[in-house]
Amino acid sequence: MISIRARIVNRLLPLTGTKTFFSNPSEVQGKIEKLRQKGPDLPSKRFRRKFAVLEEQVDGYQLFTIAPGAGARKGDHHVLYLHGGGYVMDMSWAHWNFVGRLVDATGASVTVPIYPLAPEQKCEKLIPQMQHLFGQLAEKHGAANMTVMGDSAGGGLSLALAHALRDSGSLQPSRLILLSPWLDVTAMHPDQPEIEKRDPMISIPGLRKFGELYAGPLDVKDPRVSPLFGSHDRLPPMQIFTGSADVLLPDSQRFQTALERVGGNCEYHEYSKMFHVWMLIPIPEGKRVMRQIADFILQPI
Repeated sequence: MISIRARIVNRLLPLTGTKTFFSNPSEVQGKIEKLRQKGPDLPSKRFRRKFAVLEEQVDGYQLFTIAPGAGARKGDHHVLYLHGGGYVMDMSWAHWNFVGRLVDATGASVTVPIYPLAPEQKCEKLIPQMQHLFGQLAEKHGAANMTVMGDSAGGGLSLALAHALRDSGSLQPSRLILLSPWLDVTAMHPDQPEIEKRDPMISIPGLRKFGELYAGPLDVKDPRVSPLFGSHDRLPPMQIFTGSADVLLPDSQRFQTALERVGGNCEYHEYSKMFHVWMLIPIPEGKRVMRQIADFILQPI
């Protein structure tokens, strides 16, 4: 049974205008220009008082490291968090809220890159940038102590990063966590139009447009752009979270099936009637997911 708070959030989400943005590809460029003028949401003063926040400029973008107020200890777990937003939208307050709750729940430190966005930045350059960043973090924290996690587009980028690390023979993170991951930017699955009617956040036309902007010269089915179409052997243990009212549900379902075929180690969680990236919100279902994430990160592998 979906919680009362989740029902309320589900009704309020259309008021944010996100689904309208996704529904009108012809207005995307103007909206993106306004988003660039605004810039990303950054950690609030209250957030900075509670946590240890380090801000750097790395490879042309902002990089934040968030640690418990007492500071991170050597050997503690570390998370690389890649935010969602269709590869065109920046970090939001909901992401920072989630990162703060993640630090509280696990005691881990978290690196959050404000990575360059499409259409200015394309897939071909972004994945090597994140691969380089992971290498630096793994050298500092130890790959065995690291989790890569992402929501929506950040989930797709997380899987593409894991593919790139594996294919290059680099060390992989010990865990991979995908929240409502966007793994196929074509949005051509036959089940998606019906699910779209129930999804209060995103629409298929916007997904396709954003995917084209991110792909640039690459085919939208290139595994770097749509990692669902890649090979999924030799990946780290992972968690996948999705909901039955999320238009990206078929991506997670197909990925789980593909992992089963190659004997992948995966915890798959599909919540009934839950919408896109509901895991970021501290409703009862979101709090339950945070407990599941903390258990997964902190358990020995």
